[in-house]
Amino acid sequence: MNEFETRTAEYIAQHHMVQKGDTVIVALSGGADSMALFRFFLSRREAFGITLRAAHVNHGLRGANADADADFVRGQCAAHGVLLDETKLNAPGHASEAWGREQRYLFFARLARQYGAKVATAHTENDNAETVLFRLARGSSVRGAAGIPPVRDVYIRPLLWAQRAQIEAYLACCGAAFVTDATNKTDLYARNQIRHGALPVLENAHPGAVHNFARFAGEMAELAEYLDTQAKALLAQALLKPPEYLPQKLAPAYDAAVLAGAPAPVRRAALASLIAQIAPQKTELVADAERVLQRGGAVQLCKTHVFCVAQGKAFLPAQPDAAARAGTAWNCPLLPGVHEAPGGMRLTVRLLNYEKTVNSGKDAENHLKFCADYDRIQQGVCFRTRRSGDVFRPAGRGVTKPLKKWLSEQKLPLAARELLPVLAAGSEILWAPGFGFAERLAAGRQTKTAVMIEMRQMEEL
Repeated sequence: MNEFETRTAEYIAQHHMVQKGDTVIVALSGGADSMALFRFFLSRREAFGITLRAAHVNHGLRGANADADADFVRGQCAAHGVLLDETKLNAPGHASEAWGREQRYLFFARLARQYGAKVATAHTENDNAETVLFRLARGSSVRGAAGIPPVRDVYIRPLLWAQRAQIEAYLACCGAAFVTDATNKTDLYARNQIRHGALPVLENAHPGAVHNFARFAGEMAELAEYLDTQAKALLAQALLKPPEYLPQKLAPAYDAAVLAGAPAPVRRAALASLIAQIAPQKTELVADAERVLQRGGAVQLCKTHVFCVAQGKAFLPAQPDAAARAGTAWNCPLLPGVHEAPGGMRLTVRLLNYEKTVNSGKDAENHLKFCADYDRIQQGVCFRTRRSGDVFRPAGRGVTKPLKKWLSEQKLPLAARELLPVLAAGSEILWAPGFGFAERLAAGRQTKTAVMIEMRQMEEL
């Protein structure tokens, strides 16, 4: 085994890429890098104890040249007894490099599921340096500066340690043929401009620049893992427990002061993690989210969600109008039984004999706080979501206010207010979660039948 194969095997062992019994699919374009990877696995498949396959994608962009590359790959696999899966795509007009990459990985992912396999791609140290430069130029987080990971899901990159000169020397040693994609020599794509322009200039000015970029990416990967761990701990610390009567499926709320008080790198990692849940490609909005965290306000993440800081809380609710639309069509008459409500909640209405409840023992006083005189409730009342103009005088509060003001004083997120079920007679609120019944419905000595309403998350029932 020559030095190239030794170092590749060591790199695979270092990152635990391959285990005995694995099926490994080499993503085989026919170019120099992928052919070096293919020849390496051919020489080592018995020692590794793996089943070797190959996969080829003809993007349908280069006509006869692409067909010739597919023929070459087919011949190589046949000559070495390796099973090949291939596909030819129907490229749309003006197909981009990103489109081609997406289609390749969709094909590879399908094969990985079909065979329970790992997919080996031939990314090199040069590719890693290009990726780091490209992302830094575009504006990147620490995670983006980490470059190409050696292992991600089912994908392994055994040649990330190697540069192209080492790969070409290995192919020459093996006497292995390969094909050259003519488009790699053009500057049609941004990556090619970095490959042909920026990297050679940097390497000439500072020999070893390519390797240094790769080393930097490795350090950034370690830092990103550390920050991810710290960010998870910060989010767990800042997470606010919602009142029991709130729908648990609403966006969680975080203590804005706890987030703002964290060290800047950890705070940014936490905000990036929150944003990525809604808009994975919008981590550049972290700086805007940081400003909002200090001053209050909102940042639009996408058409449906914002990052919002208000009343000391940070959360990522759906747009208020979207939440309102989800709840406005819902209403339900006040009838004994169990009723589904917006936000994954369930209302339970029970009728009780008031006299028996009063005399039931130590829990009677507790129960009566949430009871009302059923006979004082007029027909036609219903459960619904809140509306403009709703007013409420909760029992024991001694004051009538707009429902909007009561909910605001409770510091409920706006999306929660829009989905919260209430019992109403016209614009008068008779019951609301967390408040109980209206004062005029209070049970007393003349009460015969009491009504009790409970609201719980559906999963709890």
